[in-house]
Amino acid sequence: MPVMLPPVPAPIDLAGATVLVADDVADTGKTLKLVRDFCDAHVAEVRCAVIYQKPHSEVDCEYVWKRTDKWINFPWSVLPPVVQREAQVLDA
Repeated sequence: MPVMLPPVPAPIDLAGATVLVADDVADTGKTLKLVRDFCDAHVAEVRCAVIYQKPHSEVDCEYVWKRTDKWINFPWSVLPPVVQREAQVLDA
């Protein structure tokens, strides 16, 4: 079940705004739908932009780089960090 994590904007702050909701992929589209529907109730206009959109997405995004039904592995979700941080030693 998709959720919006804090900080969630106050609806009064969105009044009359034009909003672009951006995400990397619209797979099921459930998260995009949740955010778009929240915005749609409070803004003048809302549109969605994604890098990839799957054919079974609940949201048909206005801006899509590619449409695919294949699994997508993004570098930011499958590769280790570029810089490994050393573990901090805490004084007891």
